[in-house]
Amino acid sequence: MIARYRGTGKRACTLISTCLSTSRAESNRHTNRRTFPVGLCGGGYKAGSQQRCSAYWTGLLAASAVVASVNTESEEPVPIDQTSDVLPKLLELLDQLYNSKKYVELLAVLDSCDEISSAELLWRRARVKWEIIKIEDKDTSIFARSDRVSQIQELVDLVDQALEMDETCSSAHRWKAILSDARSSLAGLKEQFRNLETKKYHLERAVELDPSDAAAMTLLGAWHMNLLELPLLPRFIAFVLLKIPKYGSYEDALELFLRAEEIAPAVSVGNVFLAGKAYFRLGNKSKAKEYLELAINREATSDEDLIYQDEAKQFARANSMS
Repeated sequence: MIARYRGTGKRACTLISTCLSTSRAESNRHTNRRTFPVGLCGGGYKAGSQQRCSAYWTGLLAASAVVASVNTESEEPVPIDQTSDVLPKLLELLDQLYNSKKYVELLAVLDSCDEISSAELLWRRARVKWEIIKIEDKDTSIFARSDRVSQIQELVDLVDQALEMDETCSSAHRWKAILSDARSSLAGLKEQFRNLETKKYHLERAVELDPSDAAAMTLLGAWHMNLLELPLLPRFIAFVLLKIPKYGSYEDALELFLRAEEIAPAVSVGNVFLAGKAYFRLGNKSKAKEYLELAINREATSDEDLIYQDEAKQFARANSMS
């Protein structure tokens, strides 16, 4: 049991600031040291290094300070408005660990904060558990795991709790769209079609609440593109049998991709690839080639980026733009 440091909210804030500074330094020194859980956020740990990054311990210390700064006498979760002075620094630490792919450490911090009731913490818990699922399935198909639908449903439930707590949380809406889509994809084609409206609603709501959410814009543009490019049989099932309304156009999709690129330039490989594809569908081959080349030459920072780069190369070759 990790001792919780008692102190005022101000003291907790100072402690987390120190932890953040230490964590940044350690993150730079230990970028290749990672540990991953054997099971989904449970069971033992499989060490990727003999030493764990000290961000783990500083993270726990920071989280302990947050919990100590609130009234822990009650068994009920403490509403976050009572701890708003330390929440921004705690969220900064959590996002720093996420961006450094230190998922085990991030979960440890969240577990230390289970007495705090916050939409921001709930959707972040769902996000990191989703990343762990993807790590577990990296070497095998995610479709081979019969338990994945129920596990992903648990993550959807976490995001639903976040939205019940704060319907104006834009990131929770984005992650509801992402996770409900992942769950429905595993549950079958019919379920995936039924989830289309849910996914669209939450992406539009995310953009409405946060007009600077480039990721939600890319996902919404991709939503339009995927419907527009359905093969004949799935199109018949979606629009004739299930009577799903037809939405959008390539112009709508392209507008979203260009807005996302303006907000977060040179970040997403997938966004510029899809923009290039939309330009091609609209008959603008020179612009299509320009954006496909951007996708191919942009630095890949994730497995998803590498997949999009391969797709961009294949698309360019297939349409004589390579």
